[in-house]
Amino acid sequence: MDVDLFYVPGCEQFKDLVSRKIAATYGVQVKDRGLLPVYDRAYNPLRRQYDAYVLLDYLIRCIVSDTAVWIVDRDMYCENLNFVFGLAMYHIAAVVSTYRVPSAEMVAKEAVHEAGHVMGLQHCKNRCVMRYSESLEDALDKPSELCTSCKKTIDRKVVEPGLQM
Repeated sequence: MDVDLFYVPGCEQFKDLVSRKIAATYGVQVKDRGLLPVYDRAYNPLRRQYDAYVLLDYLIRCIVSDTAVWIVDRDMYCENLNFVFGLAMYHIAAVVSTYRVPSAEMVAKEAVHEAGHVMGLQHCKNRCVMRYSESLEDALDKPSELCTSCKKTIDRKVVEPGLQM
């Protein structure tokens, strides 16, 4: 499986680190697909944020491969949440925001988390990169690696015949 990586202008500095971390974590090839400008129709002027669902839908309509991750530099939200670091649709695509994270390492960690959903992983209660983050403190506290249980789940999906990712 390959994962296509897109980014908005201004996020080019994250592409190499994000690519390496996703490739190392999931054993996939990450292909640099270049710039994909932000979709301005996703902007909600009442909230002064971008609707993550609209951005994700836009990404899905733009990709030509099976799976993709898009790095954006905009503040994103989902209904009933003040903000989100990222949003994914299982087995298809994810969008990751750099807006509220303090470092390139954190951007990579959140990209690995969202790519995990693209690989079919759900949120995990263990000390794991797949743990759900409700705040920046939660995101900072969680490790950058998969737990043993999630690694086994990914390994099974890769080697078991008939399973699709």
